[in-house]
Amino acid sequence: MRAMVGVLAVGMIALAGCSDKPAEQSAAASAPASTAATSAAPSPTPSAAPVATPAAADVIAYTVVQPKTLLGRAPATESAIKEQGAKVGSAWGTKESKVSGAYGTTGKKNVILFAASTADLTDPAAFVEQVSLQGFSKYTFHPVDPGMRGSARCADASTAATPTTVCLWADQYATGVIYFFFSAPADAERSLGQARAEIEVDKNK
Repeated sequence: MRAMVGVLAVGMIALAGCSDKPAEQSAAASAPASTAATSAAPSPTPSAAPVATPAAADVIAYTVVQPKTLLGRAPATESAIKEQGAKVGSAWGTKESKVSGAYGTTGKKNVILFAASTADLTDPAAFVEQVSLQGFSKYTFHPVDPGMRGSARCADASTAATPTTVCLWADQYATGVIYFFFSAPADAERSLGQARAEIEVDKNK
């Protein structure tokens, strides 16, 4: 049994004015542990065809990476954005491997911050719900199309200076959070699937 514990919450920054705001208190969120699969007993029928065991390279499994670009945005160079990206990464704490990143510029108003980690979940929807309630309780989340496997929720996290949407996702392989700054919820939700596909990739490729 593998337990996963996430420390999940990050303060927002008014990026348009590059003025820092205190980070929110982190909240712990635990996910149900996965159970080991039991193997079926061999068939007693001599004529039964053998079941082929897939080679390790044929088993699809996913991991998380820090992409060279994210939704066409280059890594951020502005210190305020990079600092906030580091805060997002440090707040998204797990026992598994994790990555984080900051992309875009305030000038182009296309900033994205993300953090993601590998996971071993049996109930991604329950994980996303728990994280949204415990780690991001000040926002009102609603279910959205995850774009890939699993479950996802997004919420309006705007400040007075900066429209912002925050999205959470989870599947049996990974969990993550993305902040879409200067982005309306509808636009962020449409972009979530592609962003996930660039962050969560087939480890065999």
